[in-house]
Amino acid sequence: MVPSVTFALALVFRQETLNIKSNIGRAKVLGTVICICGALVLTLYKGPALTQLNAQMQTQTSNSSTTAVTAKWAMGSVMLIISILIWSLWFIVQGKICQSYPCKYTSTTILSFFGVIQSALLSLISERNISMWVLQGRFQVLSLLYSGIVGSGLCYVGVSWCLQQRGPVFTSSFIPLIQVFAAFFSFSFLHEQIYCGR
Repeated sequence: MVPSVTFALALVFRQETLNIKSNIGRAKVLGTVICICGALVLTLYKGPALTQLNAQMQTQTSNSSTTAVTAKWAMGSVMLIISILIWSLWFIVQGKICQSYPCKYTSTTILSFFGVIQSALLSLISERNISMWVLQGRFQVLSLLYSGIVGSGLCYVGVSWCLQQRGPVFTSSFIPLIQVFAAFFSFSFLHEQIYCGR
């Protein structure tokens, strides 16, 4: 839904134009409809299993997921909608920042700095045990460095560059690839079940 909401917000904030009589305008509307339909299919249609797991693993997964889904589905839906709106607004704001302040590395550093402050505050609120903050082992240090340098730093620099070159709608149109990569990695490394509709 992020590309569709970003497109709507870009129209509202006049970062994007829509001429429905041109082929480009019709392609934008068609892409928005396809994104919405794809999100509805992912949400409403499970479909048959494409992979086979052993029966015990399937039973455990279905029992635990049914309990979790029925307990918190409303809160999860609300949080997901808020997340989509905030992420789409971030593309719009970052697009404006890139127009007036083209220094990608500095803006990424500022963004990461404020992200560290927010994450630290949320972590202190949710986890008050100080021992959880102590890194234990080489793997934790390496994963922390990787997620900070590659997962945040380089990714935000790349997104900022793309926003500067092509704008928020073009950049957000690649967000659906996250689901493709997540499905691939969850099947390959976590051995999760993959369904036709998801």
